[in-house]
Amino acid sequence: MLTHRSRTAVRPATDPFDLYRDMVLYTFKTEIRAGFFVAYYRNFAVPSIAKTLFERGETTARPMKRSYDTGIVIHEIIVNGFDSERGDKMVELLRRVHKGVPGSAEDFQYVLMTLLVIPLRWIDAHGWRKLTDDEREAAMAFYTELGKRMGLEPAPATFAEAAAFLDDYEARNLAPSPEGTALLDATAEALAVRLPGPLKNRTKNVIALMMDKPEVVPALGLKPAPTWLKSVFGRLLDVYALVIRTRPIGTDPSFTPGKSGKSVYPGGYQLDQIGPHSPH
Repeated sequence: MLTHRSRTAVRPATDPFDLYRDMVLYTFKTEIRAGFFVAYYRNFAVPSIAKTLFERGETTARPMKRSYDTGIVIHEIIVNGFDSERGDKMVELLRRVHKGVPGSAEDFQYVLMTLLVIPLRWIDAHGWRKLTDDEREAAMAFYTELGKRMGLEPAPATFAEAAAFLDDYEARNLAPSPEGTALLDATAEALAVRLPGPLKNRTKNVIALMMDKPEVVPALGLKPAPTWLKSVFGRLLDVYALVIRTRPIGTDPSFTPGKSGKSVYPGGYQLDQIGPHSPH
């Protein structure tokens, strides 16, 4: 069983998938959760991807389920491993739901790279410490393997190349669209349930503040937050990081297979409930 670890003790590199699992569940659980959230909304800022998501209908018809299922799928694979029964079932689900979906190989690679690059950038910008090279390489190894098992084109060879790919793709493709706006409007409720009371009616402001590039905000159809509010938000993140730095790394994981996602699955979930073609 994992015991409390000092924040000053960097976990040694072992198996890269095990190291990435530890990062997600314990070491950077708050930061990676925030990064996954930003990555989820990033897709709505690309018109071609937003159009595909809108036409498939799941995100607008069942926004809460779609949001939580997305997180559940990736966490099941991270926690249980690619070769486990649960992990393999989730990889197969990803292959099935993406089969025949319109989009270029570059589009699919971009979606995968958002899950790699954006959370790691969030850690380096707002985390209680910077990433080590081993941790960055562990995350890279995980998403390289995930892309391979999904049948995607080979991922960039290094994290620097992955980040450059994402930045180049966004420079060419970020733009507002009616579909992106509709998706954002539909999914704002998925965020509202996670926010404290005073912020529940300010979900779009929170989304705008969390985006790590200013050009993403108008591409989502949002208004930029005023400078003073950005400054306050940044300071709050800095204070939170300082507070976290003084505490030991806890033993409660950020995700428990079959039990997380209680806003959608209050009694827990079975894997066959996850995904757009499963019973709701």
